[in-house]
Amino acid sequence: MATGRMDIAIVGAACRLPGGISSPDQLWSKLRAGENLISEIPADRWNKDLFRHDRPGESGRSYTFRAGVIDNAAAFDASFFGISPREAEQMDPQQRILLETAWEAVERAGWTANGLARSDCAVYVGVSGTDYANIRLGDPAGGNAHFMTVNTLSVVANRLSYAFDLAGPSMAVDTACSSAVAALYEACAVSWQDRPSSTSTTTRSRISKNNDLPMIHLQRR
Repeated sequence: MATGRMDIAIVGAACRLPGGISSPDQLWSKLRAGENLISEIPADRWNKDLFRHDRPGESGRSYTFRAGVIDNAAAFDASFFGISPREAEQMDPQQRILLETAWEAVERAGWTANGLARSDCAVYVGVSGTDYANIRLGDPAGGNAHFMTVNTLSVVANRLSYAFDLAGPSMAVDTACSSAVAALYEACAVSWQDRPSSTSTTTRSRISKNNDLPMIHLQRR
């Protein structure tokens, strides 16, 4: 194990966050302005009337429906990634958004996907929750052969590695609310412990019935 100091640099980043934020610059602008990005859950997410109750202590019900909600969580350019409409329809939005933001992070780092192909770039994804799969279990006839691979958490990291043809370690990290920092630690350990990878993609995604807060970072030793 290396004992000297190892420098870590974040060279590319991308995000999808509440308040219409789709870039780190927009995030910084919102933070500086002190904006409140919590909003009412839109009607197309779920039927709030089924769960509404004016009494706060009512079991199984809620009296408020505000959350951090991103725009167009279901939007995805499947053909850009060579994914068929049949597969994309089944795909957890966490996988869709991670693909898009990973591509953006690579571009912001000044790299190309072809330039990373077959490299030792590692992928560590902090991810938890399978809400999208859970709500589809009530309709078995709506599934197809893609259902398992596009909804299993362990495949999320592998999806990025496959799409970018990366040859480094590929791991999904689920430690609940600490998944992001745990994934980041694993990515840093690539350099700290003298593992073979010098570049890592670190991501965090959590969707609650299509409410999502993913962040992508690329870091290089």
